[in-house]
Formats: sequence, C-alpha cells, structure tokens
Amino acid sequence: MTTGIIEILIPRPNIALVTKLGNDSTASIGGSPFKTINGAISAINSIGATGITILVYPGIYDETIIMPPGNSLRGVSLLTVIIQKQNVTSNTTLLTMGENTRVEDITLMLTSTNHVNLTGVAFPGTTSQTAKLRTISLTVDNSTASTTGTSNIYGIHSYGTGNLSGNNDAIRASIITVKSAGLGTKRVLLVNTNSHRFNCRDTNFFITSAGGSGSYIGAEINQSGSQLVIRASTIQGITADISQTAGSLTIGTTNLLNSNANNLGFSTVLQPPTIIWADPGSLPKGAVRFYRPGSSSVSTTEIFIRLSQKCLLKSLNVRSLTGPGVSNTDTWTIRRNGIDTPLTVSLTGAQTNNINNNNSVSFQAGDSLSLKVTTSAGTSVTDTVIQVDIF
Repeated sequence: MTTGIIEILIPRPNIALVTKLGNDSTASIGGSPFKTINGAISAINSIGATGITILVYPGIYDETIIMPPGNSLRGVSLLTVIIQKQNVTSNTTLLTMGENTRVEDITLMLTSTNHVNLTGVAFPGTTSQTAKLRTISLTVDNSTASTTGTSNIYGIHSYGTGNLSGNNDAIRASIITVKSAGLGTKRVLLVNTNSHRFNCRDTNFFITSAGGSGSYIGAEINQSGSQLVIRASTIQGITADISQTAGSLTIGTTNLLNSNANNLGFSTVLQPPTIIWADPGSLPKGAVRFYRPGSSSVSTTEIFIRLSQKCLLKSLNVRSLTGPGVSNTDTWTIRRNGIDTPLTVSLTGAQTNNINNNNSVSFQAGDSLSLKVTTSAGTSVTDTVIQVDIF
C-alpha cells in the first residue's frame, strides 16, 4: 500500500517549480521540481532561457539569489516562502535584480551578529527601470552587533544607470525593515553611485537602532543628476526620515513619521499647504523686524504661530515690488521657538524674487513658528510677500 503524497506530473511549460522535496539533479524546466531556487536558476542560465517563472512552494530557502535576465521569481505565499541567509560573517547581498525581472510574494531575511556590510536587494545596471519588486517583506538585521563597530546596512540599494525619464515603479506593496547597531551608513533605501531614476510606491520603510552613533536614514538619494520618487508610502528614520543629499527627491501622499528631512530640501507631487506673511509698505532700514500672519506692517515684537502637529517647513519664498538696491541684502529667517533655523532666503540688489529649496526644518507639535527679517541700512524693499510650504 502506497502512503504519502503522490505527485501527478503535469507539463508546466515555462515554469521552474521549486519545492523542499524536489531534486536539483533530476529536475527540469516544465518538469520535475527543483529543490533549490539556485538549481532552477542554473537550469535557466545553462540554456539562456527567458520568460520562465520560478514558482516557489512553501519552505525556508537558505540561498543568495542573482536573478537571470528576462525571468521572474514568485512565491505561492508571502507568509510561507522565505529566502534567507542568517548569521553571515562576510559582506552579503541577499537578492540581486536582473534586467527585465520580477520578484514577488516572498519574505526575504538577511541577518548577522557581526559588523559586515549587508544589502537586502540590489538594483544594478538599468534594473531600476526594468525590474520589479512586488509584495515582498524584507528584513536586514545586524542589531545584535556591538554598538561601537562599523558596518553599512542597506535594505534596498540602487546604484545603476536606469533611464531618467522612465516611470516604472521598481518597488510596490512591500515592507522594508532595517535593524542595526553601531557606526556606519544605515539606509532602508539608498540611491547613489550613478545618475539614474528610482520610483516606488505603496511601501513602508522602517529603520531601528539598538545603539551607536551611525547614520540611520529611511530613504536617501546621494548622487547628482539622480531622481528618487516615492508615492503613497510611510518612511521612518532616526537620523532623518529622508535625505536629498544630492540629486532630486520627490514624495507624494507619503507619511514621514518623524517629519525630518535631514534639514535638506525635497519636492512634492502635490502643492502642500502654505503659510503667508505680507507687508504692503516699505521695510524699515537697518533693522530687525517680525512679520504678522496675513498682511500687516512688520513689528518690533516677535509674533508666534503655534503648530498643533509635527511637520516640516520647506521652500521659503520671498517676493517684493522693489529690491533692496545696489550693495544691499535683506534676509528672511524662519524661527522655531524664538531661535533662528537654517531655513532662510535673501534678496540682493535689484532682486525681487527668491526661494530656498535646499533646506527644511522640523517642527514638533506645540512648537512656535515666527518669521524674522533683517534689513540693510540702505534697503529699498517694498510690498513683500513671504510664503513657506508645510509638509
């Protein structure tokens, strides 16, 4: 009497089936199942196949993966299909995307107890525009390492040359978590190295620290000429939620849990709310004054606006009917709780319009906001309107 499970072999064209009961030695594409994901990938690479789906059945697969171009990898369930490398002792990348590839419905886990460099998913070449990561849960964790050692820990690292005009979302509907300790660069999402574009949406980016003075940021772009676009997502950092260190960072309907952009600027898809101050007359010469909300003459008394929720202030803009005049510079400064912040903007000479898109300032619930102007002794500025975006 036969017991156990009997598999009826049904032709599966363009499917490389992977199960824990498979056998890499006897498996084939469209036929008997493989035991490992890399067994299926080796079979694909051996014939240069494209258009193959590697379909992974439940189990824990202790492997690092380099996706073969033009193919896909899919788990039957996010909860039960796990690709992992645990307690690694050397620099490790868990998953490297290939050109025109797709990976979905899989849990990815990469851990270490040491200070080695870890990357959950790498996007090289033009994969930021040709590859897709969908419905995955990724955790990269070396939080049990010492708080004095140094390691670079990345959830997603995009460093290729993807088309700047492309609109492909490289990541959707996923949860990316980085847990680390100690010194070094810790990023849930990092875009750098080469000029390219990276888009993602409907994704949660979280980072935690077990201690140490490293740099812990949710999402950073750090390459001149690159673009990072994040929509409909949630981002939580420690040093900062986001950082437009170099290049262009645009966010839309995205929640920054700590309202911290590393004191740097960024762009938004939609026009955010604004606060407006205006003085319909001439500003006093060689003076420090404070604006009232709305339209009114500046005051010698500082006027505060209480902010009821934590937020970011960015894109400080000033317009005037006439400029300060030759050799004169007037400066407007956002103040938080009566203290100057880096968010300032100036007019010089005949200039009548200027904006600061390079800085941002975090405010907590209950903080007080005010606007200060410092004028030069010979200023001719009149009819000023100042606005700042709130995110």
